Amino acid sequence: MIPTQGRFWQYLTRICILAASYLIAAVLAIWIPGLDQNLLPFGPPAGVALAGLVLYGMKIWPGVALGAFFYAQSQGVPYWVAGVGAIACVVQAIVGTRLLRQVEFDPALERLRDVGSLIGIGAILSTLIHASLSVLLVTIAGLQTWPEASAKWEIWWLEDAMGVLLIAPILLTWSRFRPSTIKSRRWGLVAKILEIILLSILLLTISWVVFCSRTRVYIADYPLEYLPFPLVMWVALRFELRGTVLANLLVASMAIWGIARKSGPFLKHAINPEQAIFSLQIFMGVVAATALIFAAVMARRRQAEELLRQGEERLNNAQRIAQVGNWDLDRDRKALHWSDEIYRILGEEPHSFTPSHEQFLKYVHPHDRTEVRKAFKQAITQNQPYSLEYRLLRGDGEDRIVHEQCEISPFRITATVQDITPRIRAEAALRASEERFSKAFQASPLGISISTRAQGRFVDVNHSFLHLLGYAPAEVIGKTWEELDVWIHQGDYFNQMLSKIEQFGSIRDLELQFRTKSGEIRDALLSIEPIDLEGEPCLLTMVSDNTERKRADEFRKAKEAAEAANLAKSAFLANMSHELRTPLNAIIGYSEILQEDAEDLGQADFIPDLQKIHGAGKQLLSLISDILDLSKIEAGRMSLELETFAIDTLIWEVVTTIQPLIDKNGNQLTIQCPEDIGHFHADITKVRQMLLNLMSNAAKFTKQGQIELRVRRTLEKPLKGENPSLKSPSPHEVEGQEWIFFRVKDTGIGMTREQLEQVFKPFTQADASTTRKYGGTGLGLTITQKFCQMMGGDIKVESELGQGSQFTLWLPATVVAPVVSQEDEEATAGGDDPLGV
Repeated sequence: MIPTQGRFWQYLTRICILAASYLIAAVLAIWIPGLDQNLLPFGPPAGVALAGLVLYGMKIWPGVALGAFFYAQSQGVPYWVAGVGAIACVVQAIVGTRLLRQVEFDPALERLRDVGSLIGIGAILSTLIHASLSVLLVTIAGLQTWPEASAKWEIWWLEDAMGVLLIAPILLTWSRFRPSTIKSRRWGLVAKILEIILLSILLLTISWVVFCSRTRVYIADYPLEYLPFPLVMWVALRFELRGTVLANLLVASMAIWGIARKSGPFLKHAINPEQAIFSLQIFMGVVAATALIFAAVMARRRQAEELLRQGEERLNNAQRIAQVGNWDLDRDRKALHWSDEIYRILGEEPHSFTPSHEQFLKYVHPHDRTEVRKAFKQAITQNQPYSLEYRLLRGDGEDRIVHEQCEISPFRITATVQDITPRIRAEAALRASEERFSKAFQASPLGISISTRAQGRFVDVNHSFLHLLGYAPAEVIGKTWEELDVWIHQGDYFNQMLSKIEQFGSIRDLELQFRTKSGEIRDALLSIEPIDLEGEPCLLTMVSDNTERKRADEFRKAKEAAEAANLAKSAFLANMSHELRTPLNAIIGYSEILQEDAEDLGQADFIPDLQKIHGAGKQLLSLISDILDLSKIEAGRMSLELETFAIDTLIWEVVTTIQPLIDKNGNQLTIQCPEDIGHFHADITKVRQMLLNLMSNAAKFTKQGQIELRVRRTLEKPLKGENPSLKSPSPHEVEGQEWIFFRVKDTGIGMTREQLEQVFKPFTQADASTTRKYGGTGLGLTITQKFCQMMGGDIKVESELGQGSQFTLWLPATVVAPVVSQEDEEATAGGDDPLGV
C-alpha cells in the first residue's frame, strides 16, 4: 500500500533514488570501453534492485520498473518490449526479496546462512526469472533467433548473478551505520589506516599485473588468476564483510578492465570472447562467494568471541560483587587457573603472578595453613572434597575470612573461594547489637516491656519496669496490663492502644496515670513502638515516671507567681520611694534654711540639733534613692541617659568627691589614668555613681592603707573569670569594640569565700557585725553590678580576708542603649520624681 500524507514524499524520494541508481548502474555497465554491450561480465542493476527492496521494502518496486524502462528506452527498444522487460526486472527483485524474507534473511550478512541465502536465492535462483523472460521477449520480438536464445540466456543469467553477488553485498553492508569495532588508541588507529593503505596498494598492484598487464605473458607462462585471492582472504580476516565486498569489487573491476584492454589470463586461454567472459564470471563468482563465506565465518567467530568475552566479563563482575573467586586444576595437564577475583581476595592485581597452591598458602594465616594444606592434599590423592573456613593475611596487612568449597571430577578439581568477612563481621555486629540492646534494655532508667500484639501478654520486662510497678518478674511475665490492673480509668486500654498504633504507626509521650502494686497512683509518660520479635508481631512499651516532673512544674508555676509578686513589690517600692522623697526633700531644705536663720539670729544652740536633722534626712534620702534605683531596675523601668564625656574629667570629679572620706581614715589614694584616655559614651551619672560606690567602700573598709584607682582603654575582650553570672555574653557586645576598664584596689579588711558569694546580693554585707560597725544598706554593689550589665559590661571581685579587695569594672567605650518598650517608657516617665531630685 502506498503511504499517504506526510510520509508520501519520503516514499516518493526513495522510488526516485532507486530508479536513478538502477539507471546509473545500467549505464555504467555498458560504458566500459572495449566491451561488447551484448556481452557484459556482470549486471549491476540486478544487485541494485534486490538490495533496494530488501532494505526499504517491496513497496518501492516502481523505482525498479522506472529505471529498467528508461534504460531500455535509451537503447532504442520498442515501448512494449521495454515495459515487459521492466516487469521482468520487478518480478525478479520481488521474488528474490520475498524468498529471502521467508528464510529470515539478515542484510548484515554476519551469519553463514545469510551469505548462503544471498548466493543461492538472490544470485542463482531469482536471476533465472529476468534471464528467462528477457530471452523469451527478445526472441518473440524477432530481435534474435531461437537457436541464439540458449547462449543469450546463459550470458544474461550469469550477468545478473554476478551483479547480485558483487553489488548487492556492498549496498547491504554499507547502507546502515554501525559503530566501528576499532577500540585501539591513537597509534592503533594509525596502524589500522596504514594497513588499509598497504592492502589497497598490494591488491591494486597484483590485480594489475595479473589481469591488466600486457607483458605478463612474457614474465610467466603459468596461470596467476588466483594470485589476488590470498589478499582478499586477508581483507576478510582483518576487515570482515565491509572490507571483503570492496575487495571483491576491486578484483572484479581489474579483471573486467583486463578483458577490455584485450589482456589477462582469461583471453589468453579462451577460443572466443564469449568463453573469456564465461571464465571471468566463474572466477568472479568463486572469489566473491568464497570471500563472503570466509568473512561471514570470521564475523560469527568475532561475535562468538565477543559473547564469550561478555560472558567472562559478566562472570567476573558477578564474582567481584559476590566476592567469590574460583580456581580450576586440570589433573591431566597439571594446569592451574585462577579467576581474577582470587587475586583481588588476596589483595593483589589480577595475573600479577603465576597461580600455584604454594603461592596461595603464603597468604593463609599461619594458624590455619596446616589445615588448608592437608585438605588440598587429600583432594589430590584421595579425591576427597572439602569445605573450609579460614583466615587470609593480605599483602596490605588486612585480615580476611574466606570460605572454600572444593568439588572433584575425574579430570578436574574445581573450588570456589568466597570472602565472607563482611558476613562474619555483620554477624558479630548483630550479636554485639543484640548484646548492647539487652544491656540497654536492662540498664535503661525507663520502664520497658515487650508484649505480644495479638493478646498483649508480657514477653519480657526490664528491672526499671518492675521497680516502677513494684512487681516481681514471675508476677508480670505472661500477664496483660488488664490482669495487673495498672492503668487508671483505662477502659479497654489494649484495644485503644492498638487503634492508635494502626492510625499513627506509634504512640509518643501519652500522659496517663498508673497504679503500683502497693496501690499508689502516679503519673506516667507512655510511648509504644511496634516491633517484630523472631517473626511474631510485638509491642515495645516505654514508661517513664512523670510524677516528679509534674510536681516540679507545679513548683515552677509557684516560683513564677512569687517572682511576679516580687516584681509587683518592686514596682510598689519604686512608686512609694517617689512619694517618700518629696517630704524628705522638704525636711532637708527647711533644716538648711533654719541653720542659716539660726546663724543670722545668733542662736547657735539650735545649730547642732538642726545639723542632726539635716544629716539624718540626707542619710534617709540616700537609702531611699538606693531602694528606688534597685526597684526601678528590677521592675525594668530604669533607662540610660547616654552622652559623650571626657574620662579624665570624670575621674577628677570622683576623686574630688571621695577625697575627704579617704583622708578621714588616713588612707593614701593612687590614680593611674593615661592622659590620652580619650572620651567615653555612656550614662555619666550612673558611671559616676558606680565609681563612688566602689571608692567609698574602699575608703570605708580601709584604715591607714592604700587605695588604688586604675583606668585603661583596650581592645582586649574582657575575661569574665570563674563567676557563673559573668559568663553569658552581653546583648550589647560588639565584635572588635573598645573597652574601658576601672579597677579599684584596697588593702582593707578583705572578704572570705563565703562573703564573696554574697557580695552582689541586695541588702547583704559581709555579716551583721560589719553592718553594725561600718553601716550601709548593702545595695551599693548590687546597683553597681546592675548598672554595669545595663550598659553592656560587668564587674568582678577578688579578695582575701585581711589582705584587701580588688573590684574590676568594664564597660564598652561606646554604650548602646537597650531597646525599651513604649509601656516601659510610659511607666518610667510616670514614675519620675516631680521635684526632679
